[in-house]
Amino acid sequence: MKKKYWLAGLALLAAVAISLFLRLDFSNAALILRELRLPRALIAIGVGSALAVSGAVMQTVLSNPLAEPYTLGIASGAAFGAAIATTFGWKISFFGLNAGAVVGALAVLVLLLKLVVRGQGRQSDSMILLGIMLSLTCASGLAIWMALADPLGVQSINFWLLGDLSRVGLSTALALLGLSLVISGYFWFFSRKLDAFLFGEDWVEGFGVSYRQTQRIAILLISILVGFCVSAVGMIGFVGLIIPHLVRRHLRTSLHFHLIPLCFLWGAVALTLGDALAHSVSEPRELPVGALTSLVGAPVFIALFIRRRRGEI
Repeated sequence: MKKKYWLAGLALLAAVAISLFLRLDFSNAALILRELRLPRALIAIGVGSALAVSGAVMQTVLSNPLAEPYTLGIASGAAFGAAIATTFGWKISFFGLNAGAVVGALAVLVLLLKLVVRGQGRQSDSMILLGIMLSLTCASGLAIWMALADPLGVQSINFWLLGDLSRVGLSTALALLGLSLVISGYFWFFSRKLDAFLFGEDWVEGFGVSYRQTQRIAILLISILVGFCVSAVGMIGFVGLIIPHLVRRHLRTSLHFHLIPLCFLWGAVALTLGDALAHSVSEPRELPVGALTSLVGAPVFIALFIRRRRGEI
């Protein structure tokens, strides 16, 4: 098991080095690293780790391998909430992170849980389908809202919707990374409670774990974390879906004592490398990193959905 941690740690160091030094202009290296590259690397680590851990925990507490903040509409709700709060000047922020995004994420989550009857099988699949519909609704509402509020800002909001790590300062990056560490640490500390969910809802109470309380606390923390991620960098999908599945396959176990930290590390690796590719592949132009993750993640989601319907996972 130690080898798996060493491999993940070395991969993260390599990803950070690539992000910092790929196509670096060494004539202004110090300024570029301090003002541009370092904040981007830190925010990529914070957001990537947060999304991967959030996806792993949501798949467990909702008993659905297709669950993650993007497919359940939480990310879209956060983006909608952030846009409305910004438009009305509601500047309740945390180190530059918009609290309106958290409200939007929680609103979508509450609506989703009200619409779907808690259960397994097809009811669990219907949660994914409703989440996708809510995600599309919030994304459409966001585009209309921003077009009406600022006709000149449509292009910039579309870029932000697809993920943009270029506008984040060092203080915001550090704050989000710290928040990801704290919430991920909480899930790791209570990993045995999450393990109880692996045996099914009927068995959770038998392990001395409150099903509803544990589920609600987990989803509440995830919504707060994802809300702040979206407020900082926009919507970056499928990291929370793909990384947990890859880590579980690599570990050959779903026990959360190892799943949580390895998802943290590999999620950070994935988004750091994705962002390095996004800001270097077509210089001086920049690709939205969320578009790259969706390009890879959408086919994987389809494959997982088909396997889910066949009962293979």
